[in-house]
Amino acid sequence: MPTSAGARFRSLVYGPEGLLLPGVFDALSARVAERAGHRAAYLSGSAVAMTLLGLPDIGLLSGAEMIDQARRVTSAVGIPVIADADTGYGNALNVRHTVRSFEAAGVAGVQLEDQAFPKRCGHFDGTSLIPADEMVGKIRAAIAARDDPALVVIARTDALAVLGLEAALERAREYSRAGADIIFVEAPRTLDQLRTIGELPGSPKLVNVVEGGRTPELSRAEYVALGFRVILYPTVAVRVSASSLEGIYRHLGIHGSSVGFDRGISTFEERNEINDLGSWLEWEQRFAPRADAGADRL
Repeated sequence: MPTSAGARFRSLVYGPEGLLLPGVFDALSARVAERAGHRAAYLSGSAVAMTLLGLPDIGLLSGAEMIDQARRVTSAVGIPVIADADTGYGNALNVRHTVRSFEAAGVAGVQLEDQAFPKRCGHFDGTSLIPADEMVGKIRAAIAARDDPALVVIARTDALAVLGLEAALERAREYSRAGADIIFVEAPRTLDQLRTIGELPGSPKLVNVVEGGRTPELSRAEYVALGFRVILYPTVAVRVSASSLEGIYRHLGIHGSSVGFDRGISTFEERNEINDLGSWLEWEQRFAPRADAGADRL
């Protein structure tokens, strides 16, 4: 059985149903994804920018902040986690440092993109690119920097929105030849574009599903039939969380109580299962017994 996080992630990519990869943004969301049965997770830079900083995905989140969050997430779950490393936070030298830092944080892999810094969400207007040969150098630097050869390097190109489909396809081919383990062409707009991307030879392909964004929203089976091995949902969880938070806060403000809130609240027992209270209390009882150890704890 594969042991490293990268090796375990790789083993999932070639399953018959493809790998549906949910986005997470902190240790709690990662625990919930794992509890729901997902076999891997993706730490989304956009979702972390929203939750950690309350800011949009326009290059404001630093590498250090993202690496710290990755360490918290990988420490909380047993499933492999891919980290969004944006542009690598600089040139090939920065990529070396970024990859080593993320690997030390316990991730299964990193995603790098060919936008110029400061980057922005690929479903926004106004993206700009670095030259393809510079991105090739970053990919090669990432591969050379990893200690574990199984650490996954995902190469994303945003060329479709800037230069058109043919340029995006050529970049995808170049990045695959450079050694990228998975290829990610951002924001295809039509079924024909999805099909053309999915049929590219070389590294497995990832499709990014952003609800209300530019890419057609299909079923998992339809994406797999088009040639995609990884189906990524990077921000749906953080958007659902934001909507639920607004709902309960408005309900509290209007009614002065949580009674009657009908959008679902975890039970007290579920909350304690998610945060692993039982094993912590057992540990306390084994190593730090107290006279009141049996008392209720909040």
